[in-house]
Amino acid sequence: MDRRLLLLVVAVVALVGVVNATVYAYRWITGTVNVAGPEAATGAACTGFYSSTEQGIPNTYLPEVGTNYNAYTYGTNTITVTPGDTVCTFDGYKLYESIKVEIPITVGSWYIQDFYGFGYYRGDGPVYVYFRVDEDAADSGILTTAYLIIRDTSGNEITRLDLLTLGAQTRAIQLLRGQGLRLDLYFDARDTGTVSFKVGVYVTQEAEEAPTIRSSP
Repeated sequence: MDRRLLLLVVAVVALVGVVNATVYAYRWITGTVNVAGPEAATGAACTGFYSSTEQGIPNTYLPEVGTNYNAYTYGTNTITVTPGDTVCTFDGYKLYESIKVEIPITVGSWYIQDFYGFGYYRGDGPVYVYFRVDEDAADSGILTTAYLIIRDTSGNEITRLDLLTLGAQTRAIQLLRGQGLRLDLYFDARDTGTVSFKVGVYVTQEAEEAPTIRSSP
């Protein structure tokens, strides 16, 4: 092959390589997240779990619920409720982002009344609350029935959530400032063992459709 032709072929191959290279136009996002403390929370941010007796100080702002947070179930066994982070504070009182409840029971049917509450303190308009079974559903091999029952502070049932059904959720529950909800549990246990469940609570200031996301991205 003529040397000039060989050089031409090499040059063409090199050009093809350049044509196939990826070219980038650069764009970007910058962001700033400003996080205020729980004393500034308002609207949906000033909602959370509480017991009107657990914190040891008078609560004149929210209804009296959650009075059985440490009730005996059998023998010396008691319900244990461990609060998560504080998301709203007022006059030393706290609303919690989450709670972990441990309930010792025996085989049979159990009704756990008023083990904790959920309330809304500071804000101008209503908020809308949804409860949903997220990530874990109670093991139906041990429990044949398991409900979280949501009541108003007069004891009237608003709705209930089937803890055996992953993705089950309640309708929207409207809360006005200073209102709360009483939380009850019902179990029918037919075998021994340990059962776990997780209920997500979604709060919005908009009267909209139920959420389509889980509590953890």
